[in-house]
Amino acid sequence: MDKYKKSIALLKKARELTPLGAQTYSRSFRYFGEGYGPSFIERGKGCKVWDIDGNEYIDFVCALGPITIGYNDERVNEAIIKQLEKGIIFSQPSPISIELAEKLVDIIPCAEMVRFVKNGSDATEAAVRLARAYTGRDMIVVCGYHGMHDWYIGSTANHRGIPEQIRQLTKSVDYNNIEALESLLSEYKGQIAGIILEPIQGNGPEEGYLQKLRQLTQKNGVVLIFDEVVSGFRYALGGASELYNVAPDLIAFGKGMANGMPISAVAGKKEIVDLISEGVFVSTTFGDETLSMAAALKTIKILVDEKAFDKFWTLGNLMQEGIQRLLLKNGLEEVLVTHGLAPHQGLVFNGIRDLSYLDINSIFQQKMLEEGILSLGINNINLSHSQNEIKTYLDVADMGMGDIKKAIAANSIKSILKGEKIDPIFKR
Repeated sequence: MDKYKKSIALLKKARELTPLGAQTYSRSFRYFGEGYGPSFIERGKGCKVWDIDGNEYIDFVCALGPITIGYNDERVNEAIIKQLEKGIIFSQPSPISIELAEKLVDIIPCAEMVRFVKNGSDATEAAVRLARAYTGRDMIVVCGYHGMHDWYIGSTANHRGIPEQIRQLTKSVDYNNIEALESLLSEYKGQIAGIILEPIQGNGPEEGYLQKLRQLTQKNGVVLIFDEVVSGFRYALGGASELYNVAPDLIAFGKGMANGMPISAVAGKKEIVDLISEGVFVSTTFGDETLSMAAALKTIKILVDEKAFDKFWTLGNLMQEGIQRLLLKNGLEEVLVTHGLAPHQGLVFNGIRDLSYLDINSIFQQKMLEEGILSLGINNINLSHSQNEIKTYLDVADMGMGDIKKAIAANSIKSILKGEKIDPIFKR
C-alpha cells in the first residue's frame, strides 16, 4: 500500500537485522497487522504521532504506558535539557537521585527506602530477590505479567531457555481467587518467599480481595509485592496501594513516572530494601542516570499540579461509556466486551462462529489504523488527550464495529482484511 510504502520497505530490512524488526514484542508488526498499518513512528507531539510515511495518528497506546503527560512535552524536555547541561551520569551519585527518592518515599504509601533501576523487569527482579533474601525461602507466587526474567517467564508458555529447576520455583494463581492462594500457602507451607501481583487487573480487585491478600501474607510470613509497573502513576499518584489503601511490603514502579524516559524503582520497607546494603545484589551502571530522574521529578509535579488522575478517570469513563453504547447499538455485546478501569481500559475480543478472537481483533485494528487511531485494544489516557480525541475514537470504533458485523455475516474476514492477522506473542 502506498500509504505505508516506507514502513513496508523498512520493515523488510529491519527483520533481517533484529528479531521481528523491533526491540519490544508489543511494538512489532505482529501487534499492529502487517500490511495495513505503520511499522515505524518518526515523531510525536502531545497525544499524536506521525509514522515515517507522514501519516498522523491519535495515540492511545502511549508507548505501552510510559507517556502520562504527552509526547515531546516542553516542560519535561526543559527539565531534561537543564540536567543535560550538568551531565548525564557521573562517577558518584548525583544529588538528584536523593531528591527523587525523597519524593517517592513521600508519595508511595509503603515506601521507606528506594532503589532505582531501568525497566519494569529490573524492578520486579529486585523485589523477588529481596523477598527471597529476607525470608530465606525460594518459592515465588505470581499473579499477572511481571517481565522477562527467568523466575517469572519460566512460568509462562514462553519458557524456552529457562531451566526446569527454576521453573519449579514459581507458582501461579488467578487474580481475585483468594482460595487458590490459601491452597498454595497450605501445600507449600514455609516455602513461599513472596507473592507478586499486579494489584489492578481487568476490572480491578473484588471487594476485600487485596485486604485479605495482605492478611494472608502477614499470617504466613510471606512478602507481599505489588507490581505497579503498569498501574503506577496512572490510577493514582501513589498507585493501587493508595487507591485501595493496602500497603504491600515491596512495590515495583516503572513506565509512567518519567513520561517516557527509562527509569524504574523498587521501594518498600527499609528492613527489606536495605538488604541491598548487605549483599543482596541490585546494582546497575545506569541506575544513577540523571536525565530520567529530572524527567521523573518534573512529570510527578505536572501530574499533581494539573490534577492528572481526575482527568484520566473522567476521560476514560467517557470512552468506556461510549464504547458500551456502541456495543448495544451494533448488537455486539457478546463479541466485544469493555474491559479495565477508566485510565487503562478498552475492549476484549471474542470469537464467533468460524471467526477467532484474533480475526475480530484484526478487523477492528485495521479500521482504527485506516482512520488514524493507534490502539492495542486497551487504551491509556494521558494529559494531552481531550474530549475531542475520545469522540474521534468512538466515531472510528463505530466504523470498526460495522466491519466486524460484515465479517460475522460472511463468516469470513477474507474480503475485509487487507493484510496479515494480528499474531501476538502472548495469546489467550
